Parts: sequence; structure tokens; C-alpha cells
Amino acid sequence: MKKDSFLNFKLDSFPLIILLFTAIYLLFFQGSSTLWSLGISMTNRNIGTEGHFTGFSNYITLLHNSLYLKAMFFTFIYALFTLLFKLVLGFVMALTLNKPLKFRSLLRAVLFLPWALPTLSSVLSWRWMLGDVGGIVNYALMKCHMIQSQIGWLSDPFFAQVSVIAVNVWRGIPFFGISILASLQAIPSELYEVADMEGGNVFHKFFYITIPYTTKTTLLVSLISTIWTLGDFSLIWLMTRGGPANATHVFSTFSYITAFQNLQLSRGVAISMSIIPFSVILLVVVMKQIFRKEASI
Repeated sequence: MKKDSFLNFKLDSFPLIILLFTAIYLLFFQGSSTLWSLGISMTNRNIGTEGHFTGFSNYITLLHNSLYLKAMFFTFIYALFTLLFKLVLGFVMALTLNKPLKFRSLLRAVLFLPWALPTLSSVLSWRWMLGDVGGIVNYALMKCHMIQSQIGWLSDPFFAQVSVIAVNVWRGIPFFGISILASLQAIPSELYEVADMEGGNVFHKFFYITIPYTTKTTLLVSLISTIWTLGDFSLIWLMTRGGPANATHVFSTFSYITAFQNLQLSRGVAISMSIIPFSVILLVVVMKQIFRKEASI
């Protein structure tokens, strides 16, 4: 009896032990670096010089900086459009791969390839393909008579924004696809059989079975992807370095230039820190929806 009680205690306490170690890690590693960054952002420290406490002056200055406001606007546009396209196309990808297709395993491997490729090689390949001179995208569009002259995909501000959004979507679709596919495969087939017996059509099954059973996964994947996108650096830096005319700057690239090229360390850190409130609000809203769905089941 005592042995069973001891085993039950160990099994019951195991999740708490895992949570304890996670909390310790977040507190000492993530929390300490966040506090250090917050402290630096409240000084006037530059690289190579000592700074003095200035409170929220860096944040106030940034709110009057047109380049910062421009980077903030594009960061949200970048995150919004990439999320919408990745969500829709990832759902289509998951629904397609959930069907009994020929060579389904091979098709899955090919469609998941963009997610598996290293960022450096894939982004540089896209930069070459979108090039003004010799780029395969312009060549293909001209051969199909869809355009009459070369398009400056990375030299025109509008097309540069479209290009970085498109490449981010291309890379992120497999993450949505594989996550939603796993959720689709967990749906009991009996539910669809009952829907068929009740005379339900494709739309009924999609909106009353597929959507409710994949909502939690979709919300969680969307949250993770949005946080990654808000802090994205490598893709935009490799493709445009924030140009042309500062059109594709996001928080991370503008922070890097401010801190390490303009040597304004504290202001660059303040730019990075300003993304935290948006991430926290997004996290709270999405997790609240997930727990609400959990409670309703």
C-alpha cells in the first residue's frame, strides 16, 4: 500500500517537477536577459561609451522617429499578410495530404521541403530568382507574356515588400500544413460517417467537424508563427537589408542598424523591447481562446 502511494506520488508530481525546471530556466536565462535589455533601453548608452539612466526617453524619441513608425507599420503588415496566406494555404495543403493520394509520402516530402531547407541557401536562391537582371521569375513571366518589361522585385519599395512576404509564406506553409495535418488525422472517422448518414454535405462536415477539431492547433500554430514573424531578421536582412528606401525594415532589422551600425546601443535595444507588449497581448488573447475551447469540450 505504501509502495503504491509512493508510486502515485511520483507520477502525480512529475508534471510539477517539469514545470519547476521550466520556470527556473525562464526566470534565470530568459528573464535575466530581458531585464538586462530593459535596463539598457532606459539609458543613453552607445557602443564604446558608458550610459546614464534616462528613463523612457528612448521610447519617447522613437515615437517621433518616422523610420521607426514606418518599420512598425510594415512589421504588422508583414506579420498579418504572411499569417493569413500561410493559414489558408497550409489548411489547403493539410486537407490535400489527408486524402488517399498516389505517392502521398513523396508528395509530403516535397511539400515540406521549404521548411527543411536552411534559411541562408533558400533565401539567397530566391534573391537570385527575383533579380532584376537574369532573374528566372522575370524571365518566366515575360515568356508567358504576363509582363512586358523587367520588374524590380527587390529594387522597388512595393515589390520588395511583396517579395519578402511571398518568400516568408513559401517557407512557412509546411509548418502550418504538417501541424494541421496531424490534427486532421486525430479526428475520429466515425464523425464523418455519421455526418454522411445524416445527409451532411462537404461544407457541413468542414464547418461542423473539421474546423472545431482543428481550432486549437490552428490557434497555437498561428501564435507561434506570428511571434516568429514579428522577430524575423534573417530573411529580410538577406533579401533586402531593410531597403529599398527603408521600405522593408521590421523591428529586428531596424534595431540591428540602430545598435550596430549607428552605434546607438540603448536605442537599438529599445526598438527590440517595443515588440514585447504586442507579443504578450497576442499570447494572452490566443491562449485565452485555446483554454476556452478546451473548457467547452
